[in-house]
Amino acid sequence: MVSNDFMGIDGFRWFIGVIEDRDDPEKAGRVRVRCFGYHNDDLDKIPTKDLPWAQVPAPTDTPSMAGMGNTPHFLVEGTHVFGFFLDAQFMQRPMVIGSIPGSPADLPEEGKGFFDPKKVYPKTINEPDTNRLVRGSIGETHPALEKRRGMKQTKVPIATKPHLATGVQPGGSADSRKTWNEPDPKSNTPTMYPYNHVHESECGHVHEIDDSPGGERILQQHISGTFTELHPALVEYDDDGNETDRRFSNRVVKVVGKDYEIVISDKNILIEGDLNLTVKGNKNELVKGDYVLEVEGDMFTKIHKNQRTKVGARGEEKGGGNREEEIVGSHAFDIRQSVKGRVGSAKDGARDFDIQIGGNESRIVNGNFNINVIKDYTLVSEADILVQAEDNMSLKTVTGIVAIGAGSNVNIRSSAEMKIKSGGVYKFQSVGAANVTYDSTSVFKHTGTTGINYVSTLDVELEGVATFDYNEDFKEKIEKNHFVDKESGFVDHTHPTTRTSGELPVDDVTISAPALPAGTAGGSE
Repeated sequence: MVSNDFMGIDGFRWFIGVIEDRDDPEKAGRVRVRCFGYHNDDLDKIPTKDLPWAQVPAPTDTPSMAGMGNTPHFLVEGTHVFGFFLDAQFMQRPMVIGSIPGSPADLPEEGKGFFDPKKVYPKTINEPDTNRLVRGSIGETHPALEKRRGMKQTKVPIATKPHLATGVQPGGSADSRKTWNEPDPKSNTPTMYPYNHVHESECGHVHEIDDSPGGERILQQHISGTFTELHPALVEYDDDGNETDRRFSNRVVKVVGKDYEIVISDKNILIEGDLNLTVKGNKNELVKGDYVLEVEGDMFTKIHKNQRTKVGARGEEKGGGNREEEIVGSHAFDIRQSVKGRVGSAKDGARDFDIQIGGNESRIVNGNFNINVIKDYTLVSEADILVQAEDNMSLKTVTGIVAIGAGSNVNIRSSAEMKIKSGGVYKFQSVGAANVTYDSTSVFKHTGTTGINYVSTLDVELEGVATFDYNEDFKEKIEKNHFVDKESGFVDHTHPTTRTSGELPVDDVTISAPALPAGTAGGSE
């Protein structure tokens, strides 16, 4: 005999009931349903554990196999459902095909069925089961919206340009601090029923797709407050109220906690407006490759404390690193305190410091100016060199020669006393005519032998008193004529002493000038 106990042959029994258990031991999405009319509400007579497991079908966008699609369903204890029995005769194989929203009037009672045994649901009574975020103005009291409003950031400071010293930045002025505010949640646009489509999880995660006219937006919010919200677009209308333009939709992303973003390959970002970045803590950047920064406008850097830059941090043994800089314009700076530097401290490689100045160089030193050179010091000017001291000036060598050579004249002048002292032999040589003029008293004192050799004419004019005192022998040799011109009207004075005559010849005196160093005017190369 053919059995007729399968669906479609033995009748079709519907039911409406309440889910009391969803903890399927097989984790297959089954639920236990207490059915009105088939079961009573006495938990002692029909305990929840004795109710049969009901299957729950999935919509056609879920294949219900191999974990694909949306699994499990979102039916909870206390949900009113409807369905049918696959076995109409025995009614032990229920099938739930939908849930029924309503307006709960009572909270669960102890020992009674048709309620959530865990007493979690319903969370509210005497209001529709539809989400508050759907129902217009009452949605303003939803915890998710209140949390976003409570965390709103205002007056976030924006970086300012530095104001440099007048000599560095002529005509500059201090930049005023500006701020920005986080947009209001929802942009404070109203939500209209039934255009907002809301999905809220048991713990309070919220997903909104709001199609309210003029307030179209999308929200995804975590129970902690982390959210992403796409705000309503800016819409323009004509005088008749017709939409003429729909531009832009602002996005607000807030992470209540840490944010991690990992891109396995490349990432490209285009910002067609301004970018304001405010970091209240530290910012660390590590670039494993090259770092290219191109600024088509001005670039400003404002540092409130110290700046430290190290080039070649990989170490000298790996080649260190270079810094090349080109400024197609001027360079101005104002350093309020000391400047300390060192060039050529590397063990190997070039250690020179070369600067070429196309124009003038001016320095004002309010203190001492010291130069210590281990090797040669060369100062060459293709024009004049002027050295002036308010007080003393000293030019001294420890072991070598001080040579002064001029392509033309050498002028040495002292406003007061002038002393020339030689620690050894003193030699004075004039290749051409030698003119010596004393505007006042002239005293020559020779403690040792004095030799004077004039290769050419010697003119000596004394406008004051000339006294010659020789403590040793005085020898004078005249190889040609000897002329003495005396003005008339004056008296010759002779002071005789006891002396003897001799015929010792006067020795020829040879005087040579010291050689000038190479490269000095008048010296050999």
